Amino acid sequence: MSLIFLTFIPAFSQDNTLSKEEVAAGWKLLWDGKTTSGWRGAKIQTFPEKGWVIKDGTLRVQPAKGAESANGGDIVTTRKYKNFVLKVDFKITKGANSGVKYFVDPDLNKGEGSAIGCEFQILDDNNHPDAKLGVKGNRTLGALYDLIPPDRSSKNYRFDEAGFNTAEIIVNGNKVQHLLNGVKILEYERNTQEFNALVAYSKYKDWPNFGNAAEGNILLQDHGDEVWFKNIKIRELAAEKPAPELTEKFKVGMAGYTFASVDKEKSLDIALDVLQKMNVHYLCIKDFHLPLNSTPEQIAVFHAKLASKGVVGYGVGPIYMNTEAEVDNAFEYAKRVGVRLIVGVPLHNLLPYVDKKVKEYDMNYAIHLHGPDMPDKYPDAEDVWNNVKNLDPRIGMCLDIGHDTRNGKDPVADLKRYKSRVFDIHIKDVTGTTKAGYSVEIGRGVIDFPAFIKALRETGYDGVCSLEHEKNMRDPYTGIGESIGYFRSVIENTK
Repeated sequence: MSLIFLTFIPAFSQDNTLSKEEVAAGWKLLWDGKTTSGWRGAKIQTFPEKGWVIKDGTLRVQPAKGAESANGGDIVTTRKYKNFVLKVDFKITKGANSGVKYFVDPDLNKGEGSAIGCEFQILDDNNHPDAKLGVKGNRTLGALYDLIPPDRSSKNYRFDEAGFNTAEIIVNGNKVQHLLNGVKILEYERNTQEFNALVAYSKYKDWPNFGNAAEGNILLQDHGDEVWFKNIKIRELAAEKPAPELTEKFKVGMAGYTFASVDKEKSLDIALDVLQKMNVHYLCIKDFHLPLNSTPEQIAVFHAKLASKGVVGYGVGPIYMNTEAEVDNAFEYAKRVGVRLIVGVPLHNLLPYVDKKVKEYDMNYAIHLHGPDMPDKYPDAEDVWNNVKNLDPRIGMCLDIGHDTRNGKDPVADLKRYKSRVFDIHIKDVTGTTKAGYSVEIGRGVIDFPAFIKALRETGYDGVCSLEHEKNMRDPYTGIGESIGYFRSVIENTK
C-alpha cells in the first residue's frame, strides 16, 4: 500500500505545534504532523512507500501480524542527536508492540529485523507475550528494552490504555532517563562497567559498542502492530558545563515570587521546569506554591516534587506579618517545611516578638527590604540594619539589590557594611537609582555586577543569590534565562 497523505485538520490546536515558551526554551518539532520531512527508512534513504500512514495529525504504523520491520520497516531521523530531551506522544492498540529508539546506528543491522539502538519499550503488557519474557520486566512498557525494567512505584504513575501517553527520554552525556507521562521510571549511565555487563547478558551482546556511541539517530519502530504517534519534539542540550558558582561559597537560586503572575494552577510545575532548564537547584518558597496551612503530608509531596527536578527549597517567604498570630503561624510553617530561613516583612512593633521567636525556634529571619515604593516596609539595607542591630544576631535582612539601588543606596557597599546580617539576597537589575528606576534583565541596568560578585567573595557570603525577576511577569521566561546567563558569565569572568 502506498503512503497515504490526507488533509490534516487538528482536533486540538496544540498538536504538532510548539508554544512560545517551548520555542524560547529551544524545543523543535521532529515531525510537522503533515509530511515525511526529516524522516527516512532505517534501511533505505527515502521514506517507506508502505506500512506508515499520515492521518489526522498522527503518524501510524500499519498492522502486519506483528512481524518485526517486515512491512514498511522502522523509520529514523535524517539527523543524529547527542544530548537532548525527546518527547513522543503515542497510543497503542490491543496487543501492540513498538518502541522509540535512540543512539541508533542504521548501518549496524542490514539484515532482517529492527535497526539497533537503545529502546524505550512501547507494549501492551496485558496482551503481548513479550511482557513476560526477559528478566524482571525488562521488556515491559517503558523499559530500556531487554536491559532495565521500569520502576512504576510512584503514586503519580499512570498509563492511559485507550488514549495517548507521552514517552520522554532525557540524555545528558552518559546519563539517561526514561519518563512516562512526566514520571521518571528509570535512569542509567552508559559507558560504565555496570551498563556493559547488562549488555553482555542481553540480546544486544553481539552488537559492537551497543548504547555507548557519542550520537545516533532517533527511531520509531515498525513491529507489525498498529501504533499511533504525534507531538514528536526535541530540545537539544549543550554538553553540560558545570555551573560556575559551584566553586564559590554562594549559590544561585530563584525567588518563588518570580512566578507570581503565571498560570496559578501550573505555577509550581512551570517554576520547576524553568529551574531544571536553567540548571538552578535552590528555590525560596512562596505561599502560592506551598500554602501556609499545608499539612506535613502535603509538604512531603511538595519536597518530593522538588527533588524529582533536583531542586531544594531552602527558605520560605517573603511572608507579611501584621499580628503576633501571623508571626507564630510563619514560624510553625517554616518548622513544618523543614527550613531554617524565613524571609519576612513584620510590622515594626512586632520586632521584639520576632526576636523572641527566633530564640525559640533557632532560625534565621531575613527582613525583605522594599525600596522607595513602600517606605514604611524597610526601604533599604540601612533601614533594616538600624531596626535589627540591637536584636538577636539571627535577625537580619534579605538584601534585595534592586530595591536598595532604587532607594539611592549602593548594594555593593551595603553588602560589605552589613555582611553579618545578610542571610539572603535577591538579585535583579534596575534602570536607575531613584523611584523612577524599573526592573530589567540583569546586565541591562545600572548595578555593577562584577563589583557585587567580588564583594560576595570578599565578604564570604555563603547563602543563596536568588533571582527575583520582575519584568514582564506574565511571560518571564526569556528574561530569566538572560539574567541567569549574565550573572553566571560574570561569576566566570571575574574568577
